Amino acid sequence: MRLIICDNYQEMSKAAAKLVSSQLTVKPDSVLGLATGSTPVGMYNILAEMCKNGDVDFSEAKSFNLDEYYPISSDNSQSYHYFMQENLFSKINIKPENTHILNGMCKDTDAECKSFEKMISESGGIDLQILGIGQNGHIGFNEPDANLNPNTHLTDLTENTISANSRFFDNIDEVPKQAITMGIGTILKAKKIVLLASGAEKHKVVKQLLEGKITTDIPASMLKVHSDTVLICDRAAYSSERIGVDIGGTDIKFGILNDKNELIHKESIPTIASDEQTLISQIANKCKELMQAYSINGIGVGTPGLIEKGRVTASNLPFKGTFLAKELERLTGISVRVANDANCAALGESTAGAGRNSRNIVMITIGTGIGGGIIINNKLYEGKGSAGEIGHIIVEKGGIQCPCGQRGCWERYSSASALVDMAKKRAEEHKDSVLYSLYKENGKMNGKIFFEAVNRNCPDAKTVLDEYIERLADGINSIANIFEPDMIILSGGITNAGDSLLTPLSKKVNVTVHIAQLKNDAGIIGAAMLQ
Repeated sequence: MRLIICDNYQEMSKAAAKLVSSQLTVKPDSVLGLATGSTPVGMYNILAEMCKNGDVDFSEAKSFNLDEYYPISSDNSQSYHYFMQENLFSKINIKPENTHILNGMCKDTDAECKSFEKMISESGGIDLQILGIGQNGHIGFNEPDANLNPNTHLTDLTENTISANSRFFDNIDEVPKQAITMGIGTILKAKKIVLLASGAEKHKVVKQLLEGKITTDIPASMLKVHSDTVLICDRAAYSSERIGVDIGGTDIKFGILNDKNELIHKESIPTIASDEQTLISQIANKCKELMQAYSINGIGVGTPGLIEKGRVTASNLPFKGTFLAKELERLTGISVRVANDANCAALGESTAGAGRNSRNIVMITIGTGIGGGIIINNKLYEGKGSAGEIGHIIVEKGGIQCPCGQRGCWERYSSASALVDMAKKRAEEHKDSVLYSLYKENGKMNGKIFFEAVNRNCPDAKTVLDEYIERLADGINSIANIFEPDMIILSGGITNAGDSLLTPLSKKVNVTVHIAQLKNDAGIIGAAMLQ
């Protein structure tokens, strides 16, 4: 299968029209197999203009259309008779008697199919067959099935195809449930085949077609056995570059992920969180700027806070029940998906980081609080939208008050903030310690100072670390007992301590624990992976 990649739909249409024109130049009485749907319309418009200017001649050509709904009358505006007349036949000099379209109102479909096959054969066979490809891999109306019919036949349409084609009808109930279509064998008898694919929604099936095996699950893959098939697609169908957005309280990170899940560009801008609309516009404007430089087919956004039924609520951002995905889709014009930032980080690590060889992981983000992301069978588990709030499991009944309203939440004992508070309190109680000396010298307490004291073998720092590890291990063991993951991945600034944290922790947990590898890139990679 030869591949031609074009920058956009118009260039794809021009390339396809050029092949049709060349075919008619070499053989003016060519037999053309023609397709319908939105994909070939651009090609038909260009061919019509070329014919008007005398650059292509259809006067000796014959055509056979790929398919037709059943039942449907030829004068119905959604019939393929009507479509071909409106989009091509009325604009070129092809003879009406040389155009052939299956009869959507025939009483005997078997007889109609046999007659159609006979006419193709008597015309010498199809010289050039134009095809589109459905999102499920169908060509014509040959839907995925264990047994593909080789000849022209009546077929039932799948729900996927009915849904996809409903955009041409007033409502989905008006879409016919059957169609008459050339079979795979009939298509493969064409001397040359041109397959067209356009738009980001076709990327997945194009990728499967190019990289996968021949299978009846993707009928278009049968074209791989043909000796002269050309796939022409635009950049959006071929490329899967996606934007990942990681919204933080101080800055917003943006990254571009390519088809191999490689981060090929990243940048950040300061967060302007004065109000909801300003923040949303800020994100949308940067995304549109990136869309000018890359072939983007979707945007994924990681945000702090709770997400319920598409509404985002975040305490440190101006989102109060905000339909963030819908607003960004409205402003950018492409698909947007939104998930909790910890979930995005987990997805990033499971795809391209420490968990890339594991199917089931739980990622624990240790910062001001504790966040979590759950990956089950390589898929992000979100529950109703906010699963993974593991920092709010209760580890001590009636314990320390948490901002969430509960008492005794795990994050009040095992977050980085909790460790710093414990270290500060111990230092002030033992002013003859190395821990206190470093605390006073720096004028503050943080994780870096604390672990410096640990590495200097400060007994008081060791005491705090032992207590902290006990609390952290209790929560990790509970999580492991619930999910039985392949591994737990820890992230957050505290993990920069490396073995000083990991070695004592590993002795107290019943699961393999790793430190995240992607660091600050995990969020944007995972967000992009939402698409």
